[in-house]
Amino acid sequence: MMTRRRRILVYKLFCILFGLVLLCLPYRGMPYSDLRVVATVLGIDGGVGEVTVAAQLAVPVAQNGDGKASTVATAKGGSISEALENLEIGLGRRVDYGHLSTVAIGEGMTLEDVTEHVSYLMSSGKAGPGAYLVYCNASKAVDFIEQAQQMGESSDAELGSLISYSKSGNHVATTTALRFLQTLNSSSHAAIMPCVELEGSESDAQPAAAGGTGGGGGQGSSSGGQSGQSSGGGTERKKLVAADTVAVYGGESKLPVMLDAYTTKGVVWQDKNSDFGLVELRNVLVDGEEVKSLSTRITKKKVKRSVKRENGENVMEYKIKMKLRLDDSRICGSPLFYDKWKNAIEDEFESVIQNNLLAAVSFSKENKVDFLGIRETFRKFCREGFDSFELDNVVVTVKADVSIQT
Repeated sequence: MMTRRRRILVYKLFCILFGLVLLCLPYRGMPYSDLRVVATVLGIDGGVGEVTVAAQLAVPVAQNGDGKASTVATAKGGSISEALENLEIGLGRRVDYGHLSTVAIGEGMTLEDVTEHVSYLMSSGKAGPGAYLVYCNASKAVDFIEQAQQMGESSDAELGSLISYSKSGNHVATTTALRFLQTLNSSSHAAIMPCVELEGSESDAQPAAAGGTGGGGGQGSSSGGQSGQSSGGGTERKKLVAADTVAVYGGESKLPVMLDAYTTKGVVWQDKNSDFGLVELRNVLVDGEEVKSLSTRITKKKVKRSVKRENGENVMEYKIKMKLRLDDSRICGSPLFYDKWKNAIEDEFESVIQNNLLAAVSFSKENKVDFLGIRETFRKFCREGFDSFELDNVVVTVKADVSIQT
């Protein structure tokens, strides 16, 4: 007859063997990768009361066996937090924002709404400090995200790369979520946001597949499937481009003020981070002869700002020193280049830089929005001038020094 002690030992051995058998059985639950998707681009429309979000998602598991699956999901809510929660409810999955590279702001969003949205994304950890902000020119963010998704499965990477390249290239001024909030909360109370748009013929690019938007009760929807497919018979798709304009938030207007390409160039010239890229002159006179196009590349750029209080006036001076490489053999190979043309071309470039930047200063004063950060510069480096600061009364000078290399 088995003793009590032996029965307990047999029972323990049975439990151990049963546990080992369970460990050896195949797991039938839902894989971790099926429980979440990765958001790479987020679009936001609307303000408090009705917010619409659209997320371009990269699904870790391919759905049809021929590459990474990509889709666009949309949802609505009374606030940005509710809309993002409804997005996950509609998908039935958690959304991972760790790889969010870009946040697109829809046309017509007010300063109060964009500040609230970006602040929430930052404080909740959904958007990192380095996430780029872009303004959808002439379109809603949801429409922009859905159309961009049709460009191909790399459209999310293309948007991030496009903005990243423009940050250093001499193309358009860029901003991140952190920098946007910092400049808005500075003494200048203004910030810029680069514009993006889809370029192409409407007849060639078919509209996005109908995905709808989720209701406020937790519904969401998705569209797209495997990226790169068109919903119609068009053969040519739209191309993602960084527009040569920026939207300015701040000042007395609740809505953004748009800078044209000429004024935007002035913002780029004074940006220390834009230190390479193509610089082109059109229809320039060189020794009495008109040159239709003259292209150079920036090899070195240095920007210095100085402020002071002089003769009862606030004075700010920009010093921009730049080296350009000219590869045009028609110009470089001429015996007149070093005798006459070089100095004339350098003077022309210096004039363009001065005029662009002074146009930006004039626009800033006329619209009473200090997007160049002039007031903040006085706060940091000239307290006397800051105490009596008036944007309209600041005397701004620009000195450009351009050196042409061949």
